[in-house]
Amino acid sequence: MAELELNNRQFEIEATLNGANKQISVKPDETSDGVAYYNCLLDGEQLTQIRLDEENKWEQIWGDLNQNEVDAIGAAITESIETP
Repeated sequence: MAELELNNRQFEIEATLNGANKQISVKPDETSDGVAYYNCLLDGEQLTQIRLDEENKWEQIWGDLNQNEVDAIGAAITESIETP
């Protein structure tokens, strides 16, 4: 997978949660040691925070989503970032 560019611009993605397509706002951020993560908001409320782990797999660092939902959001983030 291409390395994700972190430029702190908020963007919108669409992902399937509980069997329904949802519009999610994504705000990139980074930890104090420079590790990128993504704040994901649904209807203006914090939904989850996810990041790529050392093995380039999406992991949830805050929230209650299942792994399939985390992977769906992560894939949509990757697609949005890699598409010019």
